[in-house]
Amino acid sequence: MHLGTVEAAEGVLRDLYVDLRRKVRLWSELTQQTPQARMGYVGQHLVSAMTGFPGGRSGARGKDLVLPGNEHAEIKTCSRVDQLGSCNACDARVSSIELECPQCGSTDILRKDDSKWLIGVKTQAELKDLFDSRFFYFVLFDFADLANAVDINARIWRVDPRTKAFAYCMIDYFHNIGSRSTSGAPFNMWPFKLKFDLLAADLIFHAEISEDDRIITRLFEGQTGPAWRQPLPPLDKYARSGGEELNVETLAAVAEHLGINLPVRQKRALLEGIETERHRRSIADETLISVFCDALYGRRIQPHLADLPAGVAGPSFLA
Repeated sequence: MHLGTVEAAEGVLRDLYVDLRRKVRLWSELTQQTPQARMGYVGQHLVSAMTGFPGGRSGARGKDLVLPGNEHAEIKTCSRVDQLGSCNACDARVSSIELECPQCGSTDILRKDDSKWLIGVKTQAELKDLFDSRFFYFVLFDFADLANAVDINARIWRVDPRTKAFAYCMIDYFHNIGSRSTSGAPFNMWPFKLKFDLLAADLIFHAEISEDDRIITRLFEGQTGPAWRQPLPPLDKYARSGGEELNVETLAAVAEHLGINLPVRQKRALLEGIETERHRRSIADETLISVFCDALYGRRIQPHLADLPAGVAGPSFLA
């Protein structure tokens, strides 16, 4: 078996994920402990098997992936499978393998899928190290349908950390959020939320694991086809998300910078207006992402532009 092949990637999923998950679930029925095995290292094995690049024997420290030309890459893994849920009737904790509440017997169960990727950056040196990586690989295990939690997606996205969306986000977190945190918690990169969507990540691998543990590889860059660039979704997706940063003032600045005349001052209306012009004028995702980054982060990172990696331009305007 050779790295960089479908056979190797499916072998990792079968030996280190499917088989392990089956055995952990069996033990979980006896011990009543969590059925979720530690997935970070499985993600590292999967990325090596898929890309063909070896690890740096790093564990939790060092270079996750060793690339040609003395370069390296980071791997972040998030598992939304087998998370602990809760009973909507009595609020008791419910394991993912339980079909009803162990306390009251209710089948009205809230299944959780709120895990995220964690990026630690506590020092100036660690901030620089983020940008020294050639790529970040984001691995996600999640259910294809949370309401029918059986079939599992295993996906890998590749991101260039020397882009405006990633660099601005990390500099903003380091200087304006993390530095004020008393907990020292890492940055939370939420799958399919605004800050991840702005990364324009390339999906390079997608396998489906069925209820009977069959593995079907849907995408494997270079073998089943090219990588798939994650498009920026319809903007009304963010009408109820994006936090305080994606507010009316930020969206109005985006519209103004794009030359879109929108007299409205409601969040959804602004998003819908920008989306309409996006399609009417065929505004490229790259342009829209750049403007969103300037509006979201520009003023916040303006005092820290010296931290930008080479090749990343400063904001063209400040919202």
